[in-house]
Amino acid sequence: MNTQNGNRLDNNTVNREERDIHPCCAGSFRSGGGFFEIHVRGHLDSTWSDWLEGLEVKLFDNGEMLLSGTVVDQAALMGILNKLNGLNLTLLSVSQVDQSEKH
Repeated sequence: MNTQNGNRLDNNTVNREERDIHPCCAGSFRSGGGFFEIHVRGHLDSTWSDWLEGLEVKLFDNGEMLLSGTVVDQAALMGILNKLNGLNLTLLSVSQVDQSEKH
């Protein structure tokens, strides 16, 4: 039995919608990817950028970090998130950013 915070976790406790990618993100993957910001607790220096699919690394004084850049598809996003998990960095948020609003 897998537990986290005292709660039992298995495939039966998570409904299908919660396992699927959010609809707002799915369209961008079909069209070739999107620009994402991944906010984590922990620091890596810019030398990790290539290993993290070329994402820009921005460090904050509070011990948090923002990774940003274009992610080509859902598999690449999951690969990045798995790498961060393997480094024991705490994921705070993942956001798709509409670049047309920044111009």
